[in-house]
Amino acid sequence: MPSSELRAIVGAGFFLEGDGLEAYRLDGKRPQAVLLPGDEAEVSKLLALAWEEDLGIVPWGGGCHQSIGYPPKRYDLALDIGRLNRLLAHEPADMTATAQAGIRMGDLQQQLGEHGQFLPLDVSMPERATLGGALATRLTGPLRCRYGTARDLILGVRVAHADGTITKGGAKVVKNATAYDVTKLYLGSHGTLGIILEATFRLYPLPEVERGWWLAAPDPATGQALANRILGSHLVPNRVELVGEVAGRACGVPGPGLIVSISGLPETVQGQWVDLERMAGEFATWPAEIRDAEGAWRRLSDFPWRNPGWDGRGIRALWRAGVPPADCAKASQAIREATPRGVVTAMAATVANGALRGVSRAETLGALVQSLAAAREALVSLGGYLVVMALPDAARDGIDVWGTPPEGLGVMQRLKAAFDPKGILNPGRFVGGI
Repeated sequence: MPSSELRAIVGAGFFLEGDGLEAYRLDGKRPQAVLLPGDEAEVSKLLALAWEEDLGIVPWGGGCHQSIGYPPKRYDLALDIGRLNRLLAHEPADMTATAQAGIRMGDLQQQLGEHGQFLPLDVSMPERATLGGALATRLTGPLRCRYGTARDLILGVRVAHADGTITKGGAKVVKNATAYDVTKLYLGSHGTLGIILEATFRLYPLPEVERGWWLAAPDPATGQALANRILGSHLVPNRVELVGEVAGRACGVPGPGLIVSISGLPETVQGQWVDLERMAGEFATWPAEIRDAEGAWRRLSDFPWRNPGWDGRGIRALWRAGVPPADCAKASQAIREATPRGVVTAMAATVANGALRGVSRAETLGALVQSLAAAREALVSLGGYLVVMALPDAARDGIDVWGTPPEGLGVMQRLKAAFDPKGILNPGRFVGGI
């Protein structure tokens, strides 16, 4: 490996090798070196050199969601973009902003909040998670109920490709007509097509008032029916989350049911609360207002990545899943029925999008793998899927974390071959070993 050339590009203080690389360990593998470039020119030079030397590179942001995916086939270098962490432009009047990919989501929201605006990507662990990581993994939280995902918010990106070429896609304005929106190719690609350097996105005003309620539901089917009633009405909720008992306690509510939030002008929120109360009455339940709303939203977005309230016993796996929105309750029930004895599962669902997430705990690796396989089979029968986001290394041989490749795998493979023919970016970590 050309250590001296790599060191010359970033400077001795930002080239790490030898001891001290444990923080960058993935599935038992450590890189030969960690690089921390200070600008996009350095990123370009590093990639160009890695391309020439055929070195495998794992892009690195906050590192808090690096457990997603297969082990890297090659892990020569970790490319940490944490120094690319500035808010480059903010146009409050246009409600747009451009930021470097290494900025922490918490820092970004704080800076935008000083102008009364925010980016509604409520990823887990925002004090560590970076903008680039949020876009590369397309992990979004309960706010997607109202605001959608990164695909609905992104306007443009600037990307470094495998050979060091820098390109941009999209625009810095909300209206952008194009025959093919290449920007969205990078979202959810887990850094396999290019390394996102900066992104431009649309913003929303911080609401004057936001209130939240817990609506008890004796079973998932009742919770689903009530959620459908709310989502099909004139109400405009920020969140409609169907939570089980364990997930509910982790998020600060007494038990299973719905967590609903509404924001806006005080009089508008009050009016919607009156209608929410009436709708809840149709299902013989009563909305109990959540007093520590800010804390509840943080815990809800962090679930299941943070401790769901269990003790330290057992072995755990985190997962996310998707089903048709009308089948969230069926999915929850199917997972419970498929879970073997002795395995405990906590889950929550964003009903509007059919997006589930959860954590399973077992006493043995075998029981854990069995529970995940059974849950996946149950969801597939409903037209859904399950992706394992975090799993003990010793259990990886027992289950495919991505599951059966999608029908579009051939297209994905052709894109990878076109964008990264040498296969040096996050090699082998994505669906189908891309």
